[in-house]
Amino acid sequence: MDSTKQKNGLIKWNQKVHIYLGLFLLFFILLFGFSGLLLNHHWEFAKSWEKRKEISYEKTIRISKEREGYTLVNEIMNKLNLNGSIYNPKFSSDSALLSFIIAKPGTRYDIQAYLDDGKIIVKEVRLDKWEVMRSLHKLRNPTSKEQSGRYQSALASIWSLSIDIVSAGLIIICLGGWYLWLQISRKRLYLGLISITAGTILCIYILFFLN
Repeated sequence: MDSTKQKNGLIKWNQKVHIYLGLFLLFFILLFGFSGLLLNHHWEFAKSWEKRKEISYEKTIRISKEREGYTLVNEIMNKLNLNGSIYNPKFSSDSALLSFIIAKPGTRYDIQAYLDDGKIIVKEVRLDKWEVMRSLHKLRNPTSKEQSGRYQSALASIWSLSIDIVSAGLIIICLGGWYLWLQISRKRLYLGLISITAGTILCIYILFFLN
């Protein structure tokens, strides 16, 4: 009797976790799903690149003799008062030119730094709200080399933390759903077995296909 009561209590507690955690994650999952659709499709109303606004300008700054990629990139970013994710830092063959990209939701900076005379050419590209939603899938935590620099905007930091919370919440919901599935009737147990087998096979196929 006690074991049955304990089992029923665990099922009810699990159901409550599903309900309230699902409500908490609802709009995060909707946002993730909608932004994923935007990333995967090229709908006419969300074509941001054709509507971009570009501004080019030059600045002259004092650049140190440091030639280590990320250290120099961080120095230039600080002096230009820019922040965002760092992509593709590359030196020219004679190490006189450093080019890299700084990106944050809705804005991208193409930087060309002439290291001998300190001339910086900046091309700033501004995109609309649809591109901001697409870029949510590309935000990431900084590497150890990037942490010392002006890495992310506040939005990027908040979104990165939110992704961790949503990921942990989805894992909890999946494990709880697996437990609830084992408690249902035999007929539904077979339907659940078919579902989980089909999903597992599809996931494994995609992983091997991507490799």
